[in-house]
Amino acid sequence: MVIFTIFGGITAGAISAFVSDWIFDPSISYFTLVGLIAADHLSATYLAFKHNRFDTRIALRIFWTLLSHTALLMFSTNLSKGADVLFWLNEAVFVPIVIVNLMSLVKNLALLGWIKKGFARMITDKIDNYKNDYLEAKQ
Repeated sequence: MVIFTIFGGITAGAISAFVSDWIFDPSISYFTLVGLIAADHLSATYLAFKHNRFDTRIALRIFWTLLSHTALLMFSTNLSKGADVLFWLNEAVFVPIVIVNLMSLVKNLALLGWIKKGFARMITDKIDNYKNDYLEAKQ
């Protein structure tokens, strides 16, 4: 059991170091983004399943989302390492990715009835105006 703990710690440290060096620093932010994407896609899959619109493409979309977001973050991290004037690029790419995924999660949770639609509407009024019609139609 101790050997598994040691190897697990070494593996987690190596993965975290790789993410910090090549994808996004701090790595915990990237892991949180991965969790947010997973929660968003699980809620979307459950919503589609609940309304009898489930399709395997919906469930498999998480792979392409993770791949594209990771590629964007990797590109911005390496570009900002290469030029000191681009120090802001990491956050300029990371923040919109988080906002888009968070908005999608809030919309899905509101459509599932797990959070109040008024809360989701308040957020979409401030950030994501074009999705208001969709939330109001589902009431």
